[in-house]
Amino acid sequence: MASLTKNERSKFGIVALFLAPSLLLYTTLIIYPIFYSAFLSLTDWPGVGPKDWVGHKNFEFLFQDSDFLTSFGNSLRVTLLSIFFQVPVGLTIAFLLFRTKSAIYKAYRGIYFLPVVITSTAIATMFRLIMNNDIGVFSSILEVIGMGRFIRPWLADTSVVLYTVIFVQIWQFIGTYVIIFLAAFQSIDPEIFESAVIDGTNSLQQFLLIACPLVSDVLKFSVVLCFTGSMKSFDISYVMTAGGPGYASSYLGNYLFNSTFGGTGSRFGRGSAVAMVIIVVSAVFTVIFKKLSREKD
Repeated sequence: MASLTKNERSKFGIVALFLAPSLLLYTTLIIYPIFYSAFLSLTDWPGVGPKDWVGHKNFEFLFQDSDFLTSFGNSLRVTLLSIFFQVPVGLTIAFLLFRTKSAIYKAYRGIYFLPVVITSTAIATMFRLIMNNDIGVFSSILEVIGMGRFIRPWLADTSVVLYTVIFVQIWQFIGTYVIIFLAAFQSIDPEIFESAVIDGTNSLQQFLLIACPLVSDVLKFSVVLCFTGSMKSFDISYVMTAGGPGYASSYLGNYLFNSTFGGTGSRFGRGSAVAMVIIVVSAVFTVIFKKLSREKD
């Protein structure tokens, strides 16, 4: 600061003044809770009273608990399936909308985005009724079209319940990536596609060789967004099945909730340990993915 001129110090002070509220808010709502959760994860605390220091015992318990390992595996499944379905399908639909010259283009865009703006609780409740084996229409439809042999107790059969819940989650949030990629495609200079048409390229070649490479940064961002968002999954599983039967459709978010507030008493230390696992896994994936992407570029 001593080497700065008076005018530069004045500008620096103005910038700091405008940044201070945002920095304070970010520190209070994001940074502090993360560090406080990290501290709580090393304690045994029922929510009131003194915090008993237990070190890494919470983490030892988690990785020896079969229910936690099941929930962790389920979270990885929903995360990987979301990346391999939500992002590519959203990318494809966005390009089709981008190339659509129809007058009802905005209506199509709204239809694809509509499930995103509906609360997950409402979506989960709707599909809980649809997939119900007694009154749900899904099994009735399968029966009508001659596929009754595939009918299962969708929300009770441990072999299919997880994928039933995952399907609902993937379907709901495809619209998020449609809007993200659509905005990316609209930022591309139209002359690029006009030149490609003159050169004789078809729509598939334009999609694979022109559009996708030009939105590669947005694609990488979407993969990270999809991973971190899926690792925090909770509400759809909780409303549809409460994570059951047992922990068959439970995510880390469900296990965190049950560990913190379930059973005979609250265990905020153990719940914080689960939260730290989610944070660390998400952070590690983000760093590795960005490094690999940078090396590929």
